[in-house]
Order: sequence, then C-alpha cells, then structure tokens
Amino acid sequence: MQTPGMVVSGSFGLTPDAVQRTAACAKIAEERGFRNFLVTEAASDALALAQHIASVTSRIHVGTAIFNIYLRPPLLAALQALTIDAIAPGRLFLGVGTSHAILNQAYGIPMDKPLTALRTYVATMTSVFRGEHPGLAQMAAVGIPIPRAERKIPIFLGGVSPKSIQLAGEIADGIIPAQYGPHTLKEVVDGVAEGAQHAGRSLKDVGLIPLVHCCVCADRGVALRSVQQQLAFYASMPFYNRLFVRHGFDKEAERVMGAVMKGDRAGAAAAISERMAAECAIMGSPQECFKQVEAFEQAGAAYVLLYPMPIDGDSNRGVQAALDAFAQ
Repeated sequence: MQTPGMVVSGSFGLTPDAVQRTAACAKIAEERGFRNFLVTEAASDALALAQHIASVTSRIHVGTAIFNIYLRPPLLAALQALTIDAIAPGRLFLGVGTSHAILNQAYGIPMDKPLTALRTYVATMTSVFRGEHPGLAQMAAVGIPIPRAERKIPIFLGGVSPKSIQLAGEIADGIIPAQYGPHTLKEVVDGVAEGAQHAGRSLKDVGLIPLVHCCVCADRGVALRSVQQQLAFYASMPFYNRLFVRHGFDKEAERVMGAVMKGDRAGAAAAISERMAAECAIMGSPQECFKQVEAFEQAGAAYVLLYPMPIDGDSNRGVQAALDAFAQ
C-alpha cells in the first residue's frame, strides 16, 4: 500500500479552537508519515487555511482538495499560492475545481461554462507561475517586483464529468476524482488517457489520486451510518447525482433527491444502500480499510486521499481514528 494523504473539511469551523484543531491534526499527520494534509473549501477559505497549516508544519505537503475557482480571480489565487510556496518551499499541492451551482449561488456567483472557466483559470495561474501574466508586466511598470515560481507547483483538477476528466488529462498535473470506487475508477483512467493523448501527453504524466470517504470503525453499523450521511449529501448535488446514476446507483440517487426535496435528511441517508456505501467509501476495521485502499491502487490510483468521516457525529474522533490506523 502506498502512503496515503489526508483531506479534512474546511467546515470544521472557523473558531480559533477549530482552526487550532485542524492545525494540530496536520502536525500529527506529519509526525505519522502521511503524504500530504489537504483542506476543502466549505464556508471557509481553503487557501488561507492551507497557508496557516504550512506555517506550523515543516515536511508534509499541504494544500487544497479543492478550492473553488469562482471565489477568487486566478491572478490573486496564483499570488497566494506563491506566498504559501515561499512559506513551505516545494510542499504546496493545489487542487482546484468549480464546486457546485447550489453553493456558488450562496455566494451570488453565476456558474457559467465551468469547463471553459477551469481551462482558462489553470492557464492563467500557470502564466503567473512563469512570470508571464500581463498583469505582472503592469505591476513591473510601476516598480513592483514580478513574482515567479522557483519550483514546480502542481495543479490537480477536481472533476467527475467525462469532459472534466478528459480536461484533467489534457492540462493538469493530476486529477482528484471523488465518489469513485475501485470498480468504477476505470472511467477516470480511460478519460484521463484520452485527454492526455489529445494533448500529446502520456497517462503517466497525470497523477490519479482519488479522494475517498473513510470511516475507520470496527462497528460496521456505525461506520455505515457515517458513510450514508456523507454520500447522501453528495448525491443531493447534481454533478454527483448524475455520477451515481452513471455508475448504476440510479435508484439510490433518485430516492436521495426525493428525500432532499422534502427536507428529509434522515430519509436521504437511508436511501444510500450498503452496496453503494461499500463501493464508494472505505470503512471498517483498520485491516479492512487497508485492503480497500489497496483495491483503489490496483484499479489505477497512484495513492489515495483519505477523507475521514465523523464517528457517531464526532468529526475529531473520525480524523483521529484515520490518523491512528494509517500511521506509517
């Protein structure tokens, strides 16, 4: 089994205690040999949180999985990335994506042509890293030093639609597919290969790093409930709902949407079958979880990003269980 990475939710909270708890988990992940420690963007600022984590760690790779491209101009995002890279040289991992219409609406942001926006965003950030962005020339003209990346800053795309998967193969250093299982990951492998070939690249040029929900808990019933609650949330999002339908979980996807429309969260979670949970997540005892991680790697993953789920509603307990189980 390859050394896994870890993702934690930015929705842990923005209180001083919550931020300190996230930073403490990052330090433990570093001590225990995890590959990286990444944060999501959920009612929070993923780049700001990643910058803080970078400042309190010294070896582990840090970054985002993912940050929402609609929330900040690409020049600003690239400059913040360069700031983090200056704090943590060679340790920054950038996962970027479009998020979802329902979440972008909360920010009052239209979500027009997401694939075109993603392609342009990555190209713009790359031009900033190379010191070639026109805006940098304007800064130089008034005497502001032009920043430039001193090393490679990898950009990974979060995507689940066939076209976004192909786009990752074409323009990105890698892809972070979510809600895939070992039996459906071939869709990503094939899509990335097609995009890479279109760009004159090789599949080996693109890292395939699935983000997988994880509940390390010997009590199967508790673990299943945790996973069902999380998958129900994702199945309520159109992108992921279509993904689940595509993968043969059409009944579950339909029932989740029906329950969500009624405001029935418990019903939405109950609509996630055990078969769907077992395919799309890692759960069970440490030994069972190890075998499930290995199945992802055998299906084509370079390694797995573990996204710990709460255990009986306790997020901190879920993260600690994963940190304990997968310590190197």
